[in-house]
Parts: sequence; C-alpha cells; structure tokens
Amino acid sequence: MQKGLEIAFQTVHGLDEELVKALAGITAHEFSDLNIDYNIFLVTLGNQKFFRILFLSKKLTDLHPEERKKVREKFDQNSRMQYRDLMVKYQSMLQHGKIPDKSIKEVHEEYDLWEDPIWQYI
Repeated sequence: MQKGLEIAFQTVHGLDEELVKALAGITAHEFSDLNIDYNIFLVTLGNQKFFRILFLSKKLTDLHPEERKKVREKFDQNSRMQYRDLMVKYQSMLQHGKIPDKSIKEVHEEYDLWEDPIWQYI
C-alpha cells in the first residue's frame, strides 16, 4: 500500500458504505491545511470484511507522530457523532462541493504469516 495514515475498522451495523464515506470525507476536510486526499477500501481477509481508509498527503507522511495522532483522534471523535448528525453534515458538505463523493474499492487480502508480529520475537 501507499504510505500515509491507515485506519482499519468495522461498522456496527454491517457494511454501511455511506457512513464510511462520511467519516473519511469529513475527517479529511477538517485537516484541509494538510492537503489530505484519501482512498477507501472494503477489505476481504479470510471470512472477514472490514473497511480501511488511507489518508494520503506529503505533509501527512512527513508529520510528527503527534500530528498523525490528531488525525486519528478526530476520526474517532467523528465516529462517535450521532449517525443522523454525521450524515446531515456529510450530505451538506457534498452538496456544497467541500468534499468529493469517493468510490470504495474492493480489495482481497491473504494472511501473510511472515508479516505476523510473532516473528519479531522469535
């Protein structure tokens, strides 16, 4: 994958793609001074499906870990918003052209035991 800030998660009520688009778009917009772009993936790994958002920007890649932490915290804060409020905010931002309507790319991954952290301790 490309370098950037990666956030992987599952939604509570199934595969709610609109919710994921809202979380990614609103979070990226709130850090517009960093010129953040993002990609959204629906990942299939074994029998599991989850979402992964990759926030990209030259500034984000070079950020101090504390700044990257702020983006994660803002994402978490947005994820705790009431669903209705989040979606109203997202639809409004879409209509005013503040955020793009990104598509979600499907990705199939395989378990790679060589990348398992256990190998660091052996």
